[in-house]
Amino acid sequence: MSEDASREEKLIRAPGDLVSRLKEAANREGKTLYNYVAEIFEQAVRAYEMKRNLKYVLDVYEILEVQKEAGAIFTPRDILEYSVERIHQEDDGTLQRLWYQTGKWYGVYLKEKSDYPVDAFIRLLQEGRWDLNEVTVKRNQETLEFRCISPLASQERTLLLRNFIEGAVHSLGYRTLDQECFRGIIRLKFSPKALKQETPHDSE
Repeated sequence: MSEDASREEKLIRAPGDLVSRLKEAANREGKTLYNYVAEIFEQAVRAYEMKRNLKYVLDVYEILEVQKEAGAIFTPRDILEYSVERIHQEDDGTLQRLWYQTGKWYGVYLKEKSDYPVDAFIRLLQEGRWDLNEVTVKRNQETLEFRCISPLASQERTLLLRNFIEGAVHSLGYRTLDQECFRGIIRLKFSPKALKQETPHDSE
């Protein structure tokens, strides 16, 4: 008897509309519903063994897709720090404006792609390889507050990331109420009130 045939089979109850969607997906893949669902379970167990779950894996995949659409590439930290430091010495604010505009692009993109763009942006900061050790967010009806910590980030790169975050959050319909930015530490507080013209901070 084959290994597959020897496996004990169980009936699992599921909502009818979900089963219909699974059947449709299985047909598109050219697989039986049984095999398709078995693959899903196998991948769910695989994620569990990696101390993750499928939702987390898919959320990270979505973030990587956003990065891909934005044309982002991964660069070794030492090379990035060296490049930013050299440019910053002679920069007239152009680099910070570019990071701000890039942040705005991310915000617009997430509004088009996600039903919950603020949540998507928070995941982008937490999982998107920004070299951040900590990203905490406090939200209520009146304010949205970010606190980001990256002990290894230089002052120059910290400033650029601050402008990136501001650009993204501004495009999501917020304005800056308060901000603190030190080497490796960013705190930004926003209000969801109507935006006035926002500009990135000058080099500090």
